[in-house]
Order: sequence, then structure tokens, then C-alpha cells
Amino acid sequence: CPAKWKVVDADTSHPNNPAEMAIDGNSATMWHTPWGNDVPKHPHYISVDLGETLLLKGFTYNPRTDHNKSGTAFRYAFYVSDNGKDWKLVPTKGEFSNIKNNPVKQFVRFEKPKNARYFKFMAKEAINGEDWVSVGEIGILTK
Repeated sequence: CPAKWKVVDADTSHPNNPAEMAIDGNSATMWHTPWGNDVPKHPHYISVDLGETLLLKGFTYNPRTDHNKSGTAFRYAFYVSDNGKDWKLVPTKGEFSNIKNNPVKQFVRFEKPKNARYFKFMAKEAINGEDWVSVGEIGILTK
């Protein structure tokens, strides 16, 4: 239940687009890292406490929905943890292959389900090579 979720860490956020907006259930809002010159470079990450241990079968990434593709994640890593400190990389393809041409909600299924209370989504590269990232919504798959 996303109502139990809480952002516990994010490497950076723009003041108008805090990390909490990536899990607020509203695809019209977004987490966005600072943009422009002299901003922190990739990777950018968000860590979330699910409020309970769940069997995760995958995750979803929804890019921003304002018809602006700036900051859309292209290459990524996904981690899980039992305690929010010791992270395990979940093997995935590591990229949203056609997201630049088709910026729709992405569904990533894990080869093997993972029990975890925390997850970390890490953007390693944006579609246009920008140093920032935007996330409309990030979610998990349990079915």
C-alpha cells in the first residue's frame, strides 16, 4: 500500500519538485533534480521505505507527463534492502530501450522475486544526456 511508503533518501531535489512527488500517486507531479549548468551529475537516486516487507516482482517507472521529456531516465539500476543500509542490486536489463520515442510508463519484471522493505531507484543516464533526472511516479509490482 503506497500510503505506507516514505522517501528516506534522495541524492538531490529541486525545491519545487521534492523526491516525495515520485511516490505521491499523482502522475502530474514529479521528482526532479536541479537542472542547468553546474548541477550534480548522474547517478541520481531515490530510496523508499515500503513500511513493510513485501515480495517484489518488479517495478514501474512513469516519466513526467507534461509533454517535456527533459530528465527522462534511460539507464538505471534498481536495488532492494531489508534495512535501508545494505543494498542488493537486482539484475535487470538496466535501460528503458525505446523511452525516448515512446515516453510511457515502463514495467520491469525481475527474473526472481525479492523480499524487501526498501527499494532504491538509481538513474544512471537521461535520454538526452542531461545531468538531471525526472520521475513522474515510481512503483513496485507485487503480482
